[in-house]
Amino acid sequence: MSTAASQALDALHADLDALKNAIDAEDHDRAEQIVAAHDQRLRGYIQDNGAAGAADALQHLLEQQHSLTGRMRELRDEAAAHLRAERQSTRVASAYLQAGSLA
Repeated sequence: MSTAASQALDALHADLDALKNAIDAEDHDRAEQIVAAHDQRLRGYIQDNGAAGAADALQHLLEQQHSLTGRMRELRDEAAAHLRAERQSTRVASAYLQAGSLA
């Protein structure tokens, strides 16, 4: 692998690290910027190195991406659970207030 290809691959890995940090920090604007830049960098890498030639080098990148996607699913599920709990709490409070006004 050429030095330029190796540097580009390192930058792709750095993008995913930065994306993980942005997601953990709940910096959604920054995460969006990182995803856009990563997409462009990845497309350029594949264009420069060919899809077949890039496949082996991208295997670790794909594993890192799958790990990050799993983390994003966990965060989504946690947020959904919080939203369900909030809705349940709101319904209980509303029912309590209605019962109090009828008494």
